Amino acid sequence: MLVLWGAGLIFLTRQLRTMAGLEWHFLMDVFFGALLAFLSVLIAPNRFQSFFWRSAVSVHFAPQVFLNFLVAVLLFEIRSDRKGMRLILSGLALFFSSFIIGGFSEPPVAIMIVGAGLALAYIWFLEKDKVRRSALLFLTGSVFAGAILALATMVFSPALADLDKELPSFIMLIQRTGQYTYHFLADTVRVLPLPILFNIVCPAVISFVLYRGSQNAGILSDSQKILKVAVALPILLVILIAAGFSTSAYGQSYPAERARFFAHVLMTITLVMEGVLAGLWLARVKWTLMKSVYIEYAAILTLLVMAFYPIRSIFLVLRSVPEYSVRAQAWDRRDAHIYELRARGQTDLTIPQFDGIYDVKELDSLPTHWVNRCAATYYGVDSIRAIPVHGADALEEYYNYFGGYDQ
Repeated sequence: MLVLWGAGLIFLTRQLRTMAGLEWHFLMDVFFGALLAFLSVLIAPNRFQSFFWRSAVSVHFAPQVFLNFLVAVLLFEIRSDRKGMRLILSGLALFFSSFIIGGFSEPPVAIMIVGAGLALAYIWFLEKDKVRRSALLFLTGSVFAGAILALATMVFSPALADLDKELPSFIMLIQRTGQYTYHFLADTVRVLPLPILFNIVCPAVISFVLYRGSQNAGILSDSQKILKVAVALPILLVILIAAGFSTSAYGQSYPAERARFFAHVLMTITLVMEGVLAGLWLARVKWTLMKSVYIEYAAILTLLVMAFYPIRSIFLVLRSVPEYSVRAQAWDRRDAHIYELRARGQTDLTIPQFDGIYDVKELDSLPTHWVNRCAATYYGVDSIRAIPVHGADALEEYYNYFGGYDQ
């Protein structure tokens, strides 16, 4: 999923820069796509839940993977200027894809509805070509309609029956959404100042070097357009984050860490784009300093210094590998042990208990706990009970003498 996500970000980067009229080598698309993936994973508030816990991956990460491709394909179709039956087929494909992706969970579908709605408003009021406007409205409207249908389908979800009857009023929903969005942005700026700085400075230096002295920056050749886009991006970011958080506000709780990952991805994309815009603007200023050859040396030196940050981050992440490896081996051993007990005819199992990690609930000592009941269903037994076994010697004694193989 991570590899597929990275490929989607590369594809999205290529479509965005092509639409903007920016020209660079395909390897730069690969670089920016990989940079977006790396930085988003690096600042993820809970990497274990977001990428290694299947329950969270299927609900929160998977829709982001496919949403990258959906947006990239939409941008490609917009540039292709399709007509007639090809336009209709493209719209149907976008509609079906939007419906499927929107059905993964509530935050993605809310973001899709708001994002597509804003795009429809932009096309309706600012697109002057009537023929092109009709095509754009049809393609974007297909995404919007698919997301609306996905949300409508969720209304019939059995999970809605578990919601508290005292649901928030519309005013309270808006208030909570605003509070959650503000707290997230303020906390991110406070906790992650270095990644934020890197997200802006690195793309700024690269785009400055690429377009220094060049007048061909597509639709961003005008400084006024650069300024307008730079102002619009943070506004759009806040609106989309609020849209995703509104579902948690409706459920009357601040989003869990795994549910906030999409907001970090949106922020990373926005900051990188702001950095690119800053570099394009600096490449066009008429300052004497910017025309000096020493400015290129300074840019290269800046990139070399900044390269230590991701390299350092890689080693910090690798420090957790031994911990994961030990737990994986223990998990595999217990998993094989459960199947062995089942093969010997046991249906009410007592197994070693692990400590929960990264706020993921482990098997409980009560066989009636919902986690235990799910595990019992998964393994095809009547019940599973997990008990603490302290120390490596005690664990070995359990597997050797109290595992139930002699029963």
